[in-house]
Amino acid sequence: MRRIAIVTGTSKTPLGAIMRRNLEEVLEGQVEVAVCPFDQLRPGEAIDADLVLVMVNRMIQALAPHVADPERILAVKRSIRAKDAYRIFAIPPATRVLVVNDHPDTTRETVALLQQLKVNHLQFLAYEPGMDCGDLNIAITPAEGSLMPPHIANVIDVGHRCLDISTFTEIIHRLGLAGPEVDRRLLRYFETIIPLDTGINRQFKELYLKNKELETVINLSHDGILLVNSEGRISLCNRALAEMLEIQGDTSQGVPLAAFSPEIQDILGKASGREWIVSFKGRSLVVTRQAVKDFGEPAGNYFNFQEATFIRKLEQNLSAKLRTLGHTARYQFADLLTRSPRMVQCVNMARRIAQSDFTVLILGETGTGKELLAQSIHQESARGRQPFVAVNCAAVPENLLESELFGYEGGSFTGALKEGKAGLFEQANNGTVFLDEVADMPLVLQAKLLRVLQERQVVRVGSQQVIDVKIRVIAATNHDLRERISEGRFREDLYYRLNTLPLLVPPLRQRPEDIFLLLDHFLAEQKRKGLAFSLQAREVLVHYPWPGNIRELANVANYLSFMTDQQVTLADLPYYLTGAGEPSRPEAVEPMPRQQLDRAQAVLNALAGQPRGAGRKSLEEALARQGLAFSEGEIRRILKMLSLSGLVRSRVGRGGSELTEQGSAVVGERVAAAG
Repeated sequence: MRRIAIVTGTSKTPLGAIMRRNLEEVLEGQVEVAVCPFDQLRPGEAIDADLVLVMVNRMIQALAPHVADPERILAVKRSIRAKDAYRIFAIPPATRVLVVNDHPDTTRETVALLQQLKVNHLQFLAYEPGMDCGDLNIAITPAEGSLMPPHIANVIDVGHRCLDISTFTEIIHRLGLAGPEVDRRLLRYFETIIPLDTGINRQFKELYLKNKELETVINLSHDGILLVNSEGRISLCNRALAEMLEIQGDTSQGVPLAAFSPEIQDILGKASGREWIVSFKGRSLVVTRQAVKDFGEPAGNYFNFQEATFIRKLEQNLSAKLRTLGHTARYQFADLLTRSPRMVQCVNMARRIAQSDFTVLILGETGTGKELLAQSIHQESARGRQPFVAVNCAAVPENLLESELFGYEGGSFTGALKEGKAGLFEQANNGTVFLDEVADMPLVLQAKLLRVLQERQVVRVGSQQVIDVKIRVIAATNHDLRERISEGRFREDLYYRLNTLPLLVPPLRQRPEDIFLLLDHFLAEQKRKGLAFSLQAREVLVHYPWPGNIRELANVANYLSFMTDQQVTLADLPYYLTGAGEPSRPEAVEPMPRQQLDRAQAVLNALAGQPRGAGRKSLEEALARQGLAFSEGEIRRILKMLSLSGLVRSRVGRGGSELTEQGSAVVGERVAAAG
């Protein structure tokens, strides 16, 4: 326990006892306090104390022979209790007031104290024995009423002066006594006095409250938090860490290094490394370290402790929340309806693939049910209870696809959330990412996807930090990726990474056994189960090539549910199934004025120069190069008209539009006519 000595002038003054009580109000149990009257010190006698308090500065030099280290001597500052000072402020302004104390020096100190306490509305006179003060009738004294001139009628006794907050702050700092209990007592004590500097009192209260808030936040954390200063001493240990490592006693003042097990001590003493996994009484703890700097200089290390079971619980909770946001698979193998041997073989293959954790590439025409198979594979895999995140690479604009997949840091681009955003790969952690229409992914993102497949790591847009992700990737496309590779539109190395487990889905025309099985299912969804079909209608449905596959079959079912109440005949089928009565120029398209026809021809000519098709923006730029001004909205309307006329085929997403054979023939005829 630290020792404090209070040096007073003589043994007769009660000042020593008063100062002792002040100290004990705040530091009881923390220090031993002794009173040493100066007049009783023998020559050469040493004062054995960690800190020596004197009332006035002139005592410091006189005490030097009695204190081994003069740095231990502290001249205190004193104030008065708030309750004793209220009457002073009630004295009328400009009143002349006598100030009385036991010595001229202490009297002048009292006057200076009153002025420092902002008592500026009065005129103070420092009393000295024998002075003429007969015209004064108000006096102020700090418990020295016996020295008061007898004619003074109004005496305001402010009581013995007490230690100021600035002195207590210095004592606590020098002796290293800071702690929650000391802080509480100090705040309580100084709510009863008028501080010499009101700013110090206000700042102390604010600092105390901030420290309490910080202490509360740190102790509410589920993570164990440990702070080691640059000298290797532990300066902070929160409640969670004490419970985690079974450390007994009060940890608010830090704990000795010896309180930790050898495994933990070994980690705390390491000079290198940032992350470790350590076993403690059968539990696995993940420990991370972060260097702390102060003004750019090393100031210690921050350690974070997490239990592996708690981390797994957090991941499970996150997965559950992501499922509520829609990142979940709805379909499973039981939802697949088939009688086709080819499709049964495909499903059996998919079931075997589900038991592995390798990347899957699902190939098949549009509308064959590739996503349904992807969801079923996920549901039957070990990741079935984790997120299933699907993204259509053709539907998301290229400038947004990167930030959607990989996420971004706050402020990395205009419109970005200031807190940043986790990408779909991060959101799917421990689950499955389904990349539909992967053939349409831009080349620059294909390179980043390759890193995800190779390293299972992502880097957010605008960040340098590498984030590990535990995901399975299932990709799907209706394009021939080898052809895309030869065209330079798909990376060959990415193809081989994706093609680990290929799964080919047969088109509907190769599984005629499923046509009426699926048709009955879709009709039942429209409350038309058991609808009969004529022999001719059955022949047409079985032999139709179904370019839109199951999606097109569902559309036909919806159409038929409104067309007939009894038997479906040939006349009830959509015209494009039979080819009968198919209009070469739909009735909805009205004759166009000559000027509009010329502009439509210009769009056809521009498409003829784009053998792989083009989007509206590309067409607008191509026409502008020819000196023709078209808005994107006008191009959209013209393409719609040309599509209805059978001259243009428009694809969904970024596929753009291209000429049909009929459209190519029209352009050829125009060129020949112009020649």
